[in-house]
Amino acid sequence: MNRVLAIAFKDLRSTWRNVPALAMMLAAPLALSALLGFAFGGGNGGFSIAATKVALVNLDKAPAASATATPGATVAPAAAQPAVGQTVVGILKSKGLKDILTVTSKATAAAARKSVDDGKDAVAVIIPADLSKAIFGTSTSARSSIELYQNPTQTVGAAITQSVVGQSLLAFNGARAAALATQGLALASGNGAQAGALTQKAAQTFVDQSQSGSGGLTVTQRPPDLAGGKKSKDIGVTGLVLAGMMVFFMFFGASNVARTILDEERAGTLPRLFTTPTSRQLILGGKFTSTFLTVLVQAVILVAAGRLFFSIHWGALTAVSLLILAAAAVAASLGLMVISLVRTPAQAGAIGAGVYLVLALLGGNFSGTAQSGTTYATVQRLTPNGWLLVGWNSTLRGGGVGDILLPLLVPLAFAVVFFAIAVLRFRRRFA
Repeated sequence: MNRVLAIAFKDLRSTWRNVPALAMMLAAPLALSALLGFAFGGGNGGFSIAATKVALVNLDKAPAASATATPGATVAPAAAQPAVGQTVVGILKSKGLKDILTVTSKATAAAARKSVDDGKDAVAVIIPADLSKAIFGTSTSARSSIELYQNPTQTVGAAITQSVVGQSLLAFNGARAAALATQGLALASGNGAQAGALTQKAAQTFVDQSQSGSGGLTVTQRPPDLAGGKKSKDIGVTGLVLAGMMVFFMFFGASNVARTILDEERAGTLPRLFTTPTSRQLILGGKFTSTFLTVLVQAVILVAAGRLFFSIHWGALTAVSLLILAAAAVAASLGLMVISLVRTPAQAGAIGAGVYLVLALLGGNFSGTAQSGTTYATVQRLTPNGWLLVGWNSTLRGGGVGDILLPLLVPLAFAVVFFAIAVLRFRRRFA
């Protein structure tokens, strides 16, 4: 055991004196995580986009109250109908949409269009003067439409606004269809005097519900559930990105340490070491230990830096510690296996970089999340780093050790296989 630690300590001193290697191991993942995190919203609020600026013009007027009666019959006058346009305004300015729509009222349609042309607003919503008349009227041929005038470069904001307005119109069209159906039934039963009043009442009921909130739009967002149906907390993108970058750069950190095997082989010190009473297993154990401890310290520093600089709440200490240990074991064993397959440092750099990049692309290290769907989710779970990201995603959302058992066991199985391949390869090379 002392010999293993002596070999590991020698390699550790050499590694931590290598300033360029330390920069890649520590500074690079932090810098990339900060840039990507800030680009996609940063902080602990998850992905975010700027609120879309909307110029709103409401030209709609409430229709006058009316009464319909047959000769000799008395029908109570219908109550004055509210303006449907005001309901649309209420939806666009509702609390549920305030984070994604910033609505400014304009006096005229021309003013709203000019605001979009000048780049002050992304889209103009122009509610026509005859919208309420079309909704409350008894004519089956009545038509009205809300105009959306948009800046062609503001595709995302325009799409959001169009979706909100479109959903409102679908609801109003449904109410209109129900009202006309009521009118048809009244006419079919011979109650023509009541048809108009029933139509207006059906439409007004819907509008009243919309104004009170029971018939309007509701925008909600719920964070995904953990295993077992437990609700998870919402998290920021920076933590997910840093987790992916940390695992990715642990691969390169392990490769730098494991590459000392090639350096010592070329210098002739490793063959001489094999002539000593120290067994090959102990020598490789020392190399594995030095690689493991290097990336372990690397991960601890990155986790601490993420907490200090980005206020990332990584999750339960036990779960985080186990994930760090599993990631270090995978990185160390993978680094040894790659080095066992090559002969020169140049080959180690080229082949190792290719292997690590492919694993990162397949495992989702660059996307910063393991919550992909369909085929890609399956592909991610064919890699050890993909499983590690599943575990990090769970702990960041409040999961405990019980939620990450599989994301721990699968990478450890990969580590055992990688280390076994490395031992067999080195045994044949230095037989």
